[in-house]
Amino acid sequence: MIGTLTRIVDNLLGRGEAAVTVPPLDGAFRPNRLLDEAPVRLTLEGADGLAVVAGTVVASAGDTILALGADGTWHTRRRCPATVTAIAAVGDGGLAAALASGEILFDGGALDGRGFRAGENLRCITAIAVSGDGLYVANGSATNAPAGWQRDLLERNASGSIWRIDLGSGASTRLAARLAWPAGLALDAEGVVFSEAWRHQLVRLDGARPDRTRVLQHDLPGYPGRLAPASDGWWLAMFAPRSQLVEFVLREPSYRKRMMAEVPEPYWVAPKLRAGRSFLESLQGGGVKHLGLLKPWAPAMSAGLCVRLDRAFNPRFSLQSRADGRTHGVTAVAESGDRVFVAASGDGVVVSLPLADLGDGGGRA
Repeated sequence: MIGTLTRIVDNLLGRGEAAVTVPPLDGAFRPNRLLDEAPVRLTLEGADGLAVVAGTVVASAGDTILALGADGTWHTRRRCPATVTAIAAVGDGGLAAALASGEILFDGGALDGRGFRAGENLRCITAIAVSGDGLYVANGSATNAPAGWQRDLLERNASGSIWRIDLGSGASTRLAARLAWPAGLALDAEGVVFSEAWRHQLVRLDGARPDRTRVLQHDLPGYPGRLAPASDGWWLAMFAPRSQLVEFVLREPSYRKRMMAEVPEPYWVAPKLRAGRSFLESLQGGGVKHLGLLKPWAPAMSAGLCVRLDRAFNPRFSLQSRADGRTHGVTAVAESGDRVFVAASGDGVVVSLPLADLGDGGGRA
């Protein structure tokens, strides 16, 4: 009852979930071009997930898992029977890979060759993480596949869930439900933290009472995705920026339904991993070209953004590719040795930067 009244008041006053405002890129999110200035750019069409397995950087692209060789080129590690939707390193040198079919396979390590499922109807696995004898799974949506994330957002779905699979027995337990596209998982001494993309927040599950949650970060300027460990904190990939135009469209149900029914999907008013490839796309508010040039700081449907978090999941600095950049659609980050690797799916590239050069993020516009 209280929730219903809150929504009515929010709709009347234009606040809360009814607001169309977007937080500015400031503080830890101060604009920069660090992703585009990365000294190493490795082409990988369809780049999606990243992990570090026994000191080797591993990436997923389509149905293939690849390893980065000492020569700086990608080498096929394994081909899978379906598209790989998430990967995670296992402590004993193995790799876990979630497939679009809902199956989770282990490659290498003590569990090599084994397969698990969190449930027969879970086919939208967006992130996985392994700790001890537990495999944690984020299922983004109960109705849409991972590739249907734009539709899930425009439908304003909140059917995602978090699961734990016992690696000994294979039994699965649902830890949280009714989530708005959980897209990233982090495991620490206090339990589980997940990113909730459509609500723009990072949330911690109560270890003793998983049904209770605590919001760690809210109203982020982009859609938060996968989380990855860092030397003294975490990395957060943000796969698309938020915009006032999309926020407005999300609050117009009749328009959204007609748009999805009548307009081809590539031209929906929705965030993208890579925008600006067709003149048929929406004008993107201020992201239009002026005298043939795209304004670098204009609001746009796509950008490159990943965030360095401290151990308490507070933002410290960010690495970015602005509206006119070439490293858009960041879907994963992995720290290996003295370097950080960033997968930009929108532009089909993995970039690498020395950690020593980052400092507080460079602070450069």
